[in-house]
Amino acid sequence: MARLAIGIVLIAHGAQKVCGIGMPTVVDAFRQIGIPLPSVAAWFTAMVELVGGLLLILGLLLPLVGICIAIVMAGAIFFVHAPYGLFSPQGYELVLVIGVSALMLGFNGGRWAIDHGLFSQYRKRKVRVAEQPTTSE
Repeated sequence: MARLAIGIVLIAHGAQKVCGIGMPTVVDAFRQIGIPLPSVAAWFTAMVELVGGLLLILGLLLPLVGICIAIVMAGAIFFVHAPYGLFSPQGYELVLVIGVSALMLGFNGGRWAIDHGLFSQYRKRKVRVAEQPTTSE
């Protein structure tokens, strides 16, 4: 449920950048704020939000997605929201919660994640190998 909620919020923000206000406007805003490499940063942010939100919902590539989202949210806090303090409407509370939640979900996505299905056999094999008694001569 948490992956779904965070994923929906991220997809909405990514879609707003790409389809709503448009990437040229986002790039210009990043430039005005002083974000380094504004074109690269704007596209990276939009794709992490759109694609990362979808992958988070699906539970696929969760550690990578969690780290990327946390990086984007840390940038948003540092470059945009920090001067306004913790509380909304312009504070960093939402950005902080999204970043920390995505990072946490990236390393514990739950049983309904695609990653869980793909890698559960690997985990079981690793546990069986670890449980085998060692023989000493």
